[in-house]
Amino acid sequence: MAITEFLLFVLTTTLGGMFLCGANDLITIFVAPECFSLCSYLLSGYTKKDVRSNEATMKYLLMGGARSSILVHGFSCLYPREFGAFQKLGDPTTKRQAA
Repeated sequence: MAITEFLLFVLTTTLGGMFLCGANDLITIFVAPECFSLCSYLLSGYTKKDVRSNEATMKYLLMGGARSSILVHGFSCLYPREFGAFQKLGDPTTKRQAA
């Protein structure tokens, strides 16, 4: 049972890294590292009885939460500049303006 969990975490981490390599839009650039890092958190705390492993997992989780909030804040500043506040995203006739 333990090896199954370990392999699932490793495969999901690999999948998140692959999605990150092929990311084309902001939501994929946000979701792929979250998938990658969530399983990395679980892998760092894989040895549940080790105190150092639990401490490292907690620190990694807090730093990852800070990273995610900074990334979302940066995307919120970047999005209006790139796409405009009133532009329709699904309309193929609208053109993006160069910054």
